[in-house]
Amino acid sequence: MPETDQTISNAEMATMCRQFATLMAAQVNILDIFESLREGTESRFLVEVLHSVQEAVEMGRSLASAFSRYPQSFSPFFISMLRQGELEGELDRVLEELANHYETRLTTEVETHRRPEAGATDLQTVASLFQWAFIWVVGLIAAAFLGSGLVYYATVYEALPGRPAA
Repeated sequence: MPETDQTISNAEMATMCRQFATLMAAQVNILDIFESLREGTESRFLVEVLHSVQEAVEMGRSLASAFSRYPQSFSPFFISMLRQGELEGELDRVLEELANHYETRLTTEVETHRRPEAGATDLQTVASLFQWAFIWVVGLIAAAFLGSGLVYYATVYEALPGRPAA
């Protein structure tokens, strides 16, 4: 089997959720929705996933449990939102909200599925490294102040253990 990219970008997720929501609101049969979604994407991996999810739904599984078979591609947030939409009978509204969520992620943060090219770093990785360095420096300074304060207290107030009281 040829290797396919095993990721689904935020743009693909937003498009899929938006199309799914629109077709659900139009009361299109769910099996026809999957066929339409597969035709509307260029990602071979997403086509495979949608085909597998459609088969699971045909066999009686819920939409959320069918998508949950791909935890590397669909987050627990996505699955729980689908499950809630199914329970409330508001799947079209929930899918619309998911589409908005993924569109927002497109404009506000680096896609988490992408791997930077060799030698390249992204801003999120650099910020994370600086955060840990800052925490360690602050911790070391706090420990130094605490230690020096204890030494000062012990020498000034002559509170060293084993010394006779004056």
